[in-house]
Amino acid sequence: MTRRLGDNGDRALCARLGLDVHALSACTDLTTHSGEVTPGACYLAVRGNRFDGHDFIAEAAARGARVVIAEEDRAPGAVPGVTLLTVKDTRPLERELAAAFFGHPSRALRVTGITGTNGKTTSSVLLAAVERALGHRTAVVNTLGVHVDGRRSAFERALPPPAPLQRFLRDRADDGHAGVILECSSWSLHLDRTAGVSFDRVLITRLTRDHLDVHHDMQAYARAKWRLVDQLGRSGKARAHLSLAASFPAPGPIPHDVACLRFGLTPDSADLWARDLETGPAGTSFEAVLRGRPAGRVRTNLPGAHNAENLLGVLALYPDLLEARLRGEGNILDGDLFLDLAVEGRLERIPHPDGVHVYVDYAHTPDALETVLRTLRTLHGDRIVVLFGCGGDRDREKRPMMGAIASRLARQVVVTSDNPRSEEPAAIISQIVAGAEPALARVHIEPDRRAAIRLALSLAKVGDVLLVAGKGHETGQELGDRTIPFDDRQVLREEIPPC
Repeated sequence: MTRRLGDNGDRALCARLGLDVHALSACTDLTTHSGEVTPGACYLAVRGNRFDGHDFIAEAAARGARVVIAEEDRAPGAVPGVTLLTVKDTRPLERELAAAFFGHPSRALRVTGITGTNGKTTSSVLLAAVERALGHRTAVVNTLGVHVDGRRSAFERALPPPAPLQRFLRDRADDGHAGVILECSSWSLHLDRTAGVSFDRVLITRLTRDHLDVHHDMQAYARAKWRLVDQLGRSGKARAHLSLAASFPAPGPIPHDVACLRFGLTPDSADLWARDLETGPAGTSFEAVLRGRPAGRVRTNLPGAHNAENLLGVLALYPDLLEARLRGEGNILDGDLFLDLAVEGRLERIPHPDGVHVYVDYAHTPDALETVLRTLRTLHGDRIVVLFGCGGDRDREKRPMMGAIASRLARQVVVTSDNPRSEEPAAIISQIVAGAEPALARVHIEPDRRAAIRLALSLAKVGDVLLVAGKGHETGQELGDRTIPFDDRQVLREEIPPC
């Protein structure tokens, strides 16, 4: 791992933060977790909601920390073999120091950030396909994991705090990657986890209701997403570019040095839109229209109008490819680039021997549930059994909304547990059912998710659709203070009767 801490800008930064740049320049790593300390590292002791990093300074020293940064009123006495640096408050230091410590790696990479409510993960998969076709070695960090050269691993959080994120970017720059794609949730942006990342491009998908337990209202939610655009404007990259859903309620101006293409399924306020949209079980196709001029037909095996919109958002990041098509020049968009894609837990099909169309989808918001149900009605008709629940310790107001949507668009509704966390499953279920309309659909209640899947399978007949929604790719269920193994896809395979 190469580092460049110590140039003039970094010396000025360290002086402003009250830190010894020479001591830090001798360190091999930066971490806020004592268990991650390796010989020669700098350990930053931070007070959190559950733990105080100062309580683990001795452990960090025992693991070989060269430097410890602590708060003045919490710092221990001299620690043998360790240089102790003290400041008033360590909490802002990680986001201010991490990029400089690891040598500002994003400046050497083409970094794309993706945010929005739904479609982020699918968009990252589509975008990665374009980058591969262009011959660009690109790593991806999304909800499904960390993808590097065909290998998948995981961070403790979908997008980690600044120090591990900057370390990851440094490793990618050092091993010759051309770019990195980062899926950025509103929560990660609110917590400033992307601090110090210089973005080249940002994609913002549609904004719909989610995370209002954190952001309180849609305006605050939109502002959290827009922080990525503001960061793009400060990136200092030569060609900053924004792909923006035309429906997104921008809470501020687009920075003057950022080029922008707006996209949508219709021409309303969009620079790039879809014409002659066709979708079916085998996939989706449409003619891309750029500022009123046809830019060729695009096809994907991913079904549904929402996937057409996801694809438009990705295409809007490549105006050069679209404009080449306008001139009649062939390029990678003309081939089968998007015709063999799979996104785990997003309309993922599970085989059923008796002709039932079984799908697993991550839909866990009102808009996402409505979108996937409407897509399935278009693909297979209205004979739908839907199973879902809502997460505990999250936005309670969406629960009756989702009950209403399910009863309006499916014939049978099985309400069960999602990730109840610290809430009583029965209380969550009752709030969902309160919004359902029994006159429109038969509503069943089964708190045990495996038993609910078994029930839903028994309700689905030949030609019916069974949608198991809410958890998608997840492989665990959060119950109280523990997480048990639970994968909807695996449970379905176990519960579907053999031929």
